[in-house]
Amino acid sequence: MYKLEDDYPYTMPMISHFRDPRPWEQGGMRYGKVTVLSVTFLTDADAAARLLPKPFRLDDQPLISVYLSACEDVDWLAGHGYNLVGVDVASVFDGEVDRDVHGTYCVVMWENMTEPILGGRDHSGVAKVYADIPPMQRDGDKCLASVSHFGHPILEMSAVGLKEMSAEQRKQLETAKRDSIWMNYKYIPRAENDGADVSYAATYPSSGNCTAAWQAGDADMHFHRSSFKQNPTQHVLVNLLTELPVHEVRNTQLIVWEPMMALDRLPRRLR
Repeated sequence: MYKLEDDYPYTMPMISHFRDPRPWEQGGMRYGKVTVLSVTFLTDADAAARLLPKPFRLDDQPLISVYLSACEDVDWLAGHGYNLVGVDVASVFDGEVDRDVHGTYCVVMWENMTEPILGGRDHSGVAKVYADIPPMQRDGDKCLASVSHFGHPILEMSAVGLKEMSAEQRKQLETAKRDSIWMNYKYIPRAENDGADVSYAATYPSSGNCTAAWQAGDADMHFHRSSFKQNPTQHVLVNLLTELPVHEVRNTQLIVWEPMMALDRLPRRLR
């Protein structure tokens, strides 16, 4: 028989060993290399607002960011890697205590490995689910990325006309990453399924050293409509994403972080 310590944040199964529960005390979780392809576009305000739980609201412009991150040499995974795809909305948190907090809200994050899904959901409340995410394809100045589940496509994304950024621009990216506020909503239902055991918004800080970056000249992105039969647990969300019209692509980048440090500072609960 083993005893659960009151102040230790276990991850089930509790008898096992998981990542460092307080990585900010060690400077964060080190990811040796993370390559990120991101597309940010302007969409309809009403369609974007449907993706936000209260008390979040849209920022001044309805901007959506979709990104694929190829994570390599992850310390807490003994050097193993995985891929993720996320969808963020430029938003503002207006709670009872924390007011006018500007940042981005993570609507969903697909990952192709169980362990980062468990850690991100259980500890940090990031809305992570599983999907098949093949490696990013790069051919000259073009990049391709895709996501699928149960053999059915969710997203296809591409960028062309990649032009290398200057050292000064890379420094600006580092500053923006360190200073930005990435937010999520941690929700865990009660065992009786009649409400929440845990329900609150929180921040998730990170930082990185940008060793290379490119600005793309053009991008294309397409979410595929789904059905219960094709994707029984995700089709409602996926179909909401298909209803986001791309009015204007505002920014498309390919960025390499070496290293990236996740949870390098204490996350903050928003109230």
